[in-house]
Amino acid sequence: AWQRGRGPVEPPRRPMLAVSMDVTGTRASAVIAWQQSDGTVGLRVVADVTGNPIDVDRLGPDLRKLAIRLGVSRVAFDPWDTADLARYFTTAKPLTGRDFAAASENFVRIVDTGRLRWADAEPVTNDLAWTARKPHENGSWQASKAKDDRPITAALAAIRAVWLASGPKPAIP
Repeated sequence: AWQRGRGPVEPPRRPMLAVSMDVTGTRASAVIAWQQSDGTVGLRVVADVTGNPIDVDRLGPDLRKLAIRLGVSRVAFDPWDTADLARYFTTAKPLTGRDFAAASENFVRIVDTGRLRWADAEPVTNDLAWTARKPHENGSWQASKAKDDRPITAALAAIRAVWLASGPKPAIP
C-alpha cells in the first residue's frame, strides 16, 4: 500500500512539519505533509541526517529556516527524544501517548485507502520495514521500533506530519 502512494505531488501549500530524533542522537528526520487539492495528503522528507552525535545547534536553525521558507504552519515532535531539536520552533507541539496512537492508526488508514501521495520519501520507505505495532492493553496500538538498534526517525516524523495534515485546516496566520 505504501508503494502505491509513490508519485508526483503538488507543491506544498502551508505544510505541517514533524521532526524526530533518535534517543542516541545519531539520526534525525524532518517530514512535511499537506492537504492537496484532490483531498489526498502529500508527503516529502525534507531532512534525514546522521551524526555521532548530530550537531543540534546547527541542524535546528537550518530546519527553522527551511520551515519559514516553506510556510510551515504547525510542527510536531516527541518530547522524550526530540525536545532539544524542537526548541528551535516557536510553534512546536508535542504529540505523544493517546494522540500518537491515534496518529499511528490514522497513518495506516490513510496509506491503506490510497489517500497518501509521496515523493522524495525513501527514508520513510526504509524505516517502515523496521516499524512495528506496540499494542496497549485497551486494544489500541502505536508505531514503535521493531529493533532497539534500528532508528526509525523518518517513519515517526511521517506519522506525526500526516496526523497534522489530515486534520482540519488551521486558520491562516
